[in-house]
Amino acid sequence: MMKKKKQNIGYLLIVTLLVLPIWTGKKFGHLDVEQIIFLMMSDKQGTTIDWPMIFSFFIFFVPIWLITLIVIRFNILDNFKITQKQFKYIIGFLLICTLFIYNYQFKITSFFKHNSEYSQLYENYYANPDSIKLTFPPKKRNLIYIYLESMEVNYDDIHIEGVDNSLIPHLKDIATKYTSFSHTDSFGGARQIKGTSWTAASLVAQTSGIPIQIDSFNVGFNEEMGFLPGVTTIGEILEKEGYRNYFLIGSDAKFGGRETYFKTHGNYEILDLKHYKDIGKLPSDYNIFWGYEDAKLFSYAKEELLEIAKSDSPFNFTMLTVDSHFTEGYTDLSCDFYFEEPYANAIYCSNRKVYDFVKWIQAQDFYENTTIILVGDHLTMNHKFTALMNNQDRRIYNAFINSDFKNFDFEYMINREFSVLDMFPTTLASLGVEIEGNRLGLGSNLMSNEKTLLEQMSIEELEEMISKKSIYYNMKFIE
Repeated sequence: MMKKKKQNIGYLLIVTLLVLPIWTGKKFGHLDVEQIIFLMMSDKQGTTIDWPMIFSFFIFFVPIWLITLIVIRFNILDNFKITQKQFKYIIGFLLICTLFIYNYQFKITSFFKHNSEYSQLYENYYANPDSIKLTFPPKKRNLIYIYLESMEVNYDDIHIEGVDNSLIPHLKDIATKYTSFSHTDSFGGARQIKGTSWTAASLVAQTSGIPIQIDSFNVGFNEEMGFLPGVTTIGEILEKEGYRNYFLIGSDAKFGGRETYFKTHGNYEILDLKHYKDIGKLPSDYNIFWGYEDAKLFSYAKEELLEIAKSDSPFNFTMLTVDSHFTEGYTDLSCDFYFEEPYANAIYCSNRKVYDFVKWIQAQDFYENTTIILVGDHLTMNHKFTALMNNQDRRIYNAFINSDFKNFDFEYMINREFSVLDMFPTTLASLGVEIEGNRLGLGSNLMSNEKTLLEQMSIEELEEMISKKSIYYNMKFIE
């Protein structure tokens, strides 16, 4: 009996392994193995249980497990006169097929292939901020930088429940009214490139101008081993100029090494789930979605900003929203439930909350000398939802409000090919900073005639260079 149970469990595990790539593909589309390795090597604290994801997993697999058990229990395979030896061959063949599917899904062979090759990307294109003259205006501007979780411009034209809709009308209005960079002559945004496609990687790219590159399993992005200790970021640049840096987030900042990165690159004050529990604003057992919801995030942001603005020192207040995180996002009772699709409601509500928060900032005394930047961290990973988008050329949202670009020209804003790497110098330029050569890291100041890497080469060429080993990256940024 015990042997039979072990065999049944073995069969269920085999069937799960065989079918898992199908479920993964339906949920996430293609994933790079680097993202999985990064999560393995970075700090694990602060993770939460994604119940919708778990529910989706079981909804998909329980019928398959039941069918498998029925086949075993009633010896259905015997009706096909399949011997035990033949069955093992079939299982072996299916496992080989599964390995090919895993490779297709996660690009595993590509990862190992590129790890045997070297790239001169940084030697040829990296503009070291430590060697570039940055001229700040006499009166330094404040910066409020808001990362919008999974926010892409393609939400503006999406076919839901039989009708074409815009889920981000307020954000589109902001982008149209103020400064926004586009890949077309109308509403558009940044292309997502390799090494920037998850939150922590995008935070790094936008603040340092480099992607996350992984070519081994022994490099940490965590408190113990450090998080790119050799790179110079916008946080460090602003700190040297007398800025106070803050990072507000609705989850535990330790997850993915974010706390380590911001603390060691600009001495940011971390305002996360732990912080608000420690000071008694949240109960010790509070846990909504990834930590606490955006309704509280914006409320806390207002309180913090009013206090921070009392000082004479300039500030960089960086924050990350969370309600539009896949799989289904989060909606509270203040949201309008226009759609049957939960994720659509979460995106629409996030769009409204961000708009209301921007309006609140504009009503404050400190707004006159403050630049607000809204930018998506990456494209959504809700693969099922993206199929509803009418335009599959997907781009990341951006908007600059009350900016102080010295060389403002509308021609620089349209028909641009760019990535979030270009946010690093462009952010400084929006504060009125003159950048020698208009390049920092691998990024270019978009409000200039300096070509971006994506305007100098194809995305395939750039991603291939990012995929390969880099002696410069490992020696300068990691070791």
